[in-house]
Amino acid sequence: MARQNFVGLVVSQGKMAKTVKVRVQGKVYDTKIHKEVIKRKDYLVHDEGELCKEGDIVRIESIPKVSKRKAFAIAEIKVNQGQQFALYEKLAKQKVSQDEKLKQQETIQNKSNLEATTNRINDLRKLDDFANIYQTSNVSDEEKAKLLADINAIKEKYNIKSWPSNEALLNLKINESEVEHQGLEVKIVELQKRRLNLDAILEKFLSDELVETRNSVLSSLTKSSTDQLKKYTVKNLLRKYVLNVENEIPFSY
Repeated sequence: MARQNFVGLVVSQGKMAKTVKVRVQGKVYDTKIHKEVIKRKDYLVHDEGELCKEGDIVRIESIPKVSKRKAFAIAEIKVNQGQQFALYEKLAKQKVSQDEKLKQQETIQNKSNLEATTNRINDLRKLDDFANIYQTSNVSDEEKAKLLADINAIKEKYNIKSWPSNEALLNLKINESEVEHQGLEVKIVELQKRRLNLDAILEKFLSDELVETRNSVLSSLTKSSTDQLKKYTVKNLLRKYVLNVENEIPFSY
């Protein structure tokens, strides 16, 4: 007698030892509504080699019961889509791990550079103080000799030929993200200021003394003739101009 065979999709894997859940789908004629409907049924299937992954399309075959709910086993993996998903997931985890390691290394390097720069600034300050004290007249010869030794030690440490020096002794790099963040904060503050003073700014714009400036602004915002614009349209266009912090307000407010 031929064994039962089904083709289905692995929908769960790894929750039980040597067991996967396979969903089999088929069409069945429903006598109540007199039409074919899709019927799905899940089977617990024995996977001896634990080769199947979620997403695989497999053929399952009936076997003598292994347990109360397992009466099928994996006969063939038809499409190993799940294996590819598992590989992609593994590669993605490796990539995330590598990125985290690089970020940690970058953080450690930045911290080390900051400490080195701070120490260099402190040493240069000491060098400047020592040089000023050395040049004063109320210093004994013994103290001068000690100061000279300290000065020479700092100069030798940073390869400084003379002091005061015209050479670049510090290489300070400004973080671009910090500059962008500061610029964004300035824009936010400016926008809040304009919103608080919006009525006064619009009133100033609509005054007779700024006719030329107002017409110039309106010409940049619309192709229509400024004389043909209605009052509420002019006000809306000016409001749009003012609330864009990239635009300069031609008067103080």
